[in-house]
Amino acid sequence: MTPTEIRNRVSSLCSVRGFTAAQTPFSFELQPSGQIDQVYRLEMASGSVLGHFNFSEERTDLLTIWIARKYAGWAEDTYLLLQADAETLRAAVIRDGASVSGEYMVPNDGFDLTIQREPGQSFAVLQLVLPVNYEYTLEE
Repeated sequence: MTPTEIRNRVSSLCSVRGFTAAQTPFSFELQPSGQIDQVYRLEMASGSVLGHFNFSEERTDLLTIWIARKYAGWAEDTYLLLQADAETLRAAVIRDGASVSGEYMVPNDGFDLTIQREPGQSFAVLQLVLPVNYEYTLEE
C-alpha cells in the first residue's frame, strides 16, 4: 500500500460521512467562507521506517485529518459536533484498515485530538492525528 492509497481510502471515508474536500490540501484559507462547513483536508507525514529484504519496508506514518465546521448558533454545539466527528472518523479509519481493506492498521499507541478556533474566524477546526502502520515496497 502507498501513502496516496491510504489518503484516498480515508478521503472516501470522509466523503461518505458528508464531508467535502477543501479547495487545497494545505489549509482552509482558500475555501470560500460560505462553503467552509463540514470541509476536510488530509495530510500524511513520514514516521518510522523498518527496512526489510526485497526493497520492502514497514512504515508507521502520521495521518492528520482536519475538519472545519462553521458556527451554527452556540459555539459549544460546534465543539460537540467536532468531538463526535473525531470519534466517528477514528473508528472508521481503524475499521477500514483492520477489516475492510486489511492493508493497514492504526496502532494502539494512541492518537492526538485538538479542537480550536482562530480569532476572527467563523468556524472551528478539528485536528485528528492517527498513526498508520502499513507495508510499502520501494519502486523506481
